[in-house]
Amino acid sequence: MEPKGLAVPPLERTRLVDEVTDRLRTLILDGSLLPGQPLLQAHLSERLGISRTPLREALRILESEGFLHVVNGNKTLEVVELTPTHMVELYQFREVIDGLAARLAARRGLDAAASQRMHERLAKITASSSALDPIRRAAHHADFHAALAEASGNRYVITQIPMIRLTAQMLARRMSQLHTEQPAFGSELREEGVADHTAVLAAIESRDARAAEATARRHIRKTIRTILDQFVDSQV
Repeated sequence: MEPKGLAVPPLERTRLVDEVTDRLRTLILDGSLLPGQPLLQAHLSERLGISRTPLREALRILESEGFLHVVNGNKTLEVVELTPTHMVELYQFREVIDGLAARLAARRGLDAAASQRMHERLAKITASSSALDPIRRAAHHADFHAALAEASGNRYVITQIPMIRLTAQMLARRMSQLHTEQPAFGSELREEGVADHTAVLAAIESRDARAAEATARRHIRKTIRTILDQFVDSQV
């Protein structure tokens, strides 16, 4: 008889749900699942070769992250469409959230574990930038900003992590398009991004709250200008 309090969690199932979630997220970001496309569980289950139970859990996660929303009288899930205007508005909010997170993290200071997490995620951003892998880079970029929010220690900032992940990764799809059309400009943006993230982390670790906030906000403003210049104006 198993002693009380020693129940083992279903790790295999958890891993499967995570794998399915990652796979569906990638299909959304690389354009295989298009904005406005209804997601039928029977079709996805067959396509991915999995049962509907982990699929339903993965869909719930993606809905909570903002990649999917319910339509048709609460009967159908479909991929969200974030227009450039939506992205600008979300990144205007991101400027405040990321700046606040950086300032609070600098004031609190990073413990060894938090510092290691952020350095590891920065290294992954750098490596994936060199490999020209926009989807993987977007995931690492989102991880870095999520870690920054966590380091703030502010519960209300932390609740914005799903929005942070959504905006970072949905923008990656558009940036991939930009790299194809303007490879030199896309490369310049990636290099600037690595430099900005490095500067934010350095300011946090030096406990310079003012510099950390200013650098984080400047980084987001660059992103807003890119969306405005490259995506919004192109629709006018």
